[in-house]
Amino acid sequence: MNIARDFNSILQQHQAGQLQEALSAYLALLESSPNHVDALVSLATLYLQLGKLDESAQYFEKALALQPSKLLALHNYGLCLKQQKLFDRALTQFDLAISVNPQYELAYKNKFALLASMGRHEERIVGLRQALVHLPGSLELTILLVASLRALKQHDEALTYVENLLRIKPDSEIAYNLRGNILLDLDCAQEAVSSYQQAIQLQHNYAKAYGNLGIAYLSLAKYNDALTSFDRALELDLNLVGMPNNRANALQNLHRFDEAIAAYDEILIQAPHDFVAAANKGMLCLLLGRFAEGWPLYEARWHNTAMSIHKELSAYPIWDGTESLNGKTIILHPEQGYGDTIQFSRYARVLAKSAEKVYLVVNQPLFRLMQTSVSHWPECERIEVISDGDQVPAFHYQLPLLSAPCVLKTDLNNIPNFGTYLYCDDESRAKWSQILGPRLRPRIGIVWSGSDKHSNDKNRSLSLAELASVLSAELACDVEFHSLQKEIKSADLSTMAMLSMSDHAENLQNFSDTSALIMHMDLVVSVDTSVAHLAAGLGMPTWILLPHVPDFRWLLERSDSPWYDSVRLFRQTQARDWSPVLQKVVRACNAQFQMHAIVGKENLLSRINYANELISSGRWQEAEAIFRQEFDAQRVSAKLYNNWGVVLQKLRRFDEALAAFDASMQMDSDYVSPRLNKSVCLLSLGRFDEGWRLYEWRWKNAQWDSSRRNLGQPLWLGQESLAGKKILVYAEQGLGDSIQFCRLLRNLLDLRAVVLLEVPKALLALFRCLPVAVYESGTAPQNYDYQCPLLSLPLALKLGMDNIPHEVPYLRIEQELQTRWLEKVCAYQTPLQARKKIGVVWAGSSRHNNDAQRSLPFSMLAKVLQHDADFFILQKDIKPADRVGLRLMQSFGKRIFIMENELHDLIDTAALINCLDLIVSVDTSVAHLAGALAKPLCVLLPYEADFRWLQDRSDSPWYPTASLYRQQDVGDWSAPLNLVNARIHRLISADVSQEN
Repeated sequence: MNIARDFNSILQQHQAGQLQEALSAYLALLESSPNHVDALVSLATLYLQLGKLDESAQYFEKALALQPSKLLALHNYGLCLKQQKLFDRALTQFDLAISVNPQYELAYKNKFALLASMGRHEERIVGLRQALVHLPGSLELTILLVASLRALKQHDEALTYVENLLRIKPDSEIAYNLRGNILLDLDCAQEAVSSYQQAIQLQHNYAKAYGNLGIAYLSLAKYNDALTSFDRALELDLNLVGMPNNRANALQNLHRFDEAIAAYDEILIQAPHDFVAAANKGMLCLLLGRFAEGWPLYEARWHNTAMSIHKELSAYPIWDGTESLNGKTIILHPEQGYGDTIQFSRYARVLAKSAEKVYLVVNQPLFRLMQTSVSHWPECERIEVISDGDQVPAFHYQLPLLSAPCVLKTDLNNIPNFGTYLYCDDESRAKWSQILGPRLRPRIGIVWSGSDKHSNDKNRSLSLAELASVLSAELACDVEFHSLQKEIKSADLSTMAMLSMSDHAENLQNFSDTSALIMHMDLVVSVDTSVAHLAAGLGMPTWILLPHVPDFRWLLERSDSPWYDSVRLFRQTQARDWSPVLQKVVRACNAQFQMHAIVGKENLLSRINYANELISSGRWQEAEAIFRQEFDAQRVSAKLYNNWGVVLQKLRRFDEALAAFDASMQMDSDYVSPRLNKSVCLLSLGRFDEGWRLYEWRWKNAQWDSSRRNLGQPLWLGQESLAGKKILVYAEQGLGDSIQFCRLLRNLLDLRAVVLLEVPKALLALFRCLPVAVYESGTAPQNYDYQCPLLSLPLALKLGMDNIPHEVPYLRIEQELQTRWLEKVCAYQTPLQARKKIGVVWAGSSRHNNDAQRSLPFSMLAKVLQHDADFFILQKDIKPADRVGLRLMQSFGKRIFIMENELHDLIDTAALINCLDLIVSVDTSVAHLAGALAKPLCVLLPYEADFRWLQDRSDSPWYPTASLYRQQDVGDWSAPLNLVNARIHRLISADVSQEN
């Protein structure tokens, strides 16, 4: 018998998973060779695999009695003891294995896993440090130690270990990714970016590194880069934890709110219990003023973390608004920051109107302030303030403060705004009067930064040095500055001295002290901190400086707050760019406190420029007020009238706008802008006669002048007879304009003209169906009598609302090409289930001057593409991020066909459109093309639509088959998209009904 050969043969059986055969063979071998250590260890290991722990332990002990330093026996016996829950003995075995071979990595890993499960974390960290002395190049042990150190906030030490590892393994992409994570912990985001990029360079398809790179870009406010990184991460791994939420966050920070909402919706479709996404969507809905949707979603926050100070209260019944509070006691308790408690404490007054007793729990620093304030409330007999350190009395219901708006169904129209509802005590106010002394100048209280522990502090806080720079350069009034901050960073102390800013930190022990100090100010200027809420609740004039994406309570695009009457909001227009905000604040300070007002031309120009900034940011009402103030002061100019007309038109005060344009034209007979602006306004109102005449002023505007042809033949504008004459008509603007107005060529034929048409190459094949000679731009024969730009034909033909040629189709496709496209489309469809075919265009050319308003974020289209239909993408230029979205939806089984590679020419697009049941498009050439082909058409229009779509109508005199779906509020596509969704639903339902 060859024992060694027999053992190896049995071991092969064991390793091949033939456990019962190996078991019998091991036992037989040990009968003849009872001291065969390797056989004893293998048999013990096999028993461990079979879960026979006593037998396993018996054979490990026999093996170790024969050979105490047998490494595999020491280690595997430790595993056996661990399963027997003999943890201390198991640790001893792992240590013995390590003492035999200090580089035995598996023993370390099992030891540290056991220590973690036993909660012996300090011992585990000490052991990991020792292990890395022997195994400095171990990636897995480094990862374990670094995770523990990061949990203890010992980031510097963690970074040291990772960098030691990289010296040994410079090609480890995992180590570079880990290094980036630690650098983010250390707030070194730019260095983290470099580390993640090195990881990606080593492993091009490293999804986690792309995701973490996106997080680093978020930290740097490089939101486009973040979005690109998240898209790439999800392209590589759709299941990457947290990345869809991070992507939605990037969209939100880019002010692409509709896309962010759609992104959260997509997450919740795939994972209905993703409470992070639900809470995030809730906060975004609240930011957008969609309270009915936002408050219930915001309740998902309770699934993510327990935020209440009194966690024990969650075990008691929560009041959901359905039960009567008559004769009942309810306790309101805080859950987040001081500012939240200040803002939502008002709900104690609301509940006190129906409950017998309301207990309002507040944090200790707020206790005195709230006690004093409640004593001034009419409902004070029913409200009792409790400090978070006090014992909670008996009650019937509990309610977290920030759940009160949901339960009470708060919306923008019923926010409980009591005006001033906070009050300071007389003693504190008298104390500050003595400290401050007599008032010699206006006093401004300043808060420039909050706690750096706040998750959004990078965005909400600003540098005192930056504030000082703007104040020193632009402040023109004599005021005192007082710091209202309790915590002041050491770096800010010297800047405070330069500003002569008074530091009151030592005297601010609680919010009662701060409130009394605020009552001695003339104005409070604050970033979004608890002091802003405090000053506003006290009814003091409060100017709040907000980041580009503010907290949900401040809403968007407004300078006031429905929560506080005395608040004025100053908003960033770009992320982390405080300079324009501070300049506006200083200008406002100058206007309010300046002793010698600056008047005259320079000040007028400054105010007009400021009003124009307001127009650009959508704050039309404020801009209009400034223009009106200038008129009241009798400081008028042609430019002022024109700009006033522009904002009046945006406010849809059309008669006033036209009057303003007229006044501007009277003051300056050569001023182009008011004439063009008036023409567009008139055309949008259907007042074509004067509108088309003024539209000829476009040739004096730089935007259109470059498209005018310098031709020798005379311009025809309708005066001369065209009978027997040749006229050249040439395209001058976009493809859509040419498609819309080429119908007028038949009117020229009715005048017995010979018509030559020049168009861009993209329209040549499509326009061959027209009954005129068609040439590529610049190639027509020169023997014509007259020439006319295409968009001057309405003027020349005296086109009015009553004589628009509305016969459709006026474009047709050659039969052979149409047949080929019908065959292509049929090939895409499932024979057994022919679905409705819908063409989709959500964006036009990014070069169009109104593209940001007319184009739809792709993600907003997600609900449209959820219908059970075949969707054909008619766009030629698809953005990379949109392409990712399309592929994601295709991967979820949506029947979406991207046709860009099949559409070689507009005539291909036209032939494809003819095969479809419905076209859904924003205002692009495809919309005009579908209308010209007489196809059912849904046109999605922005709040300020192009003049050709007129005002306030859902149909078009140009295209009888078109239905128009308009934004009702600037930038809000939700209403028109809901109507389009309903239209598609009816289309599909009608088809199903016919089948049934």
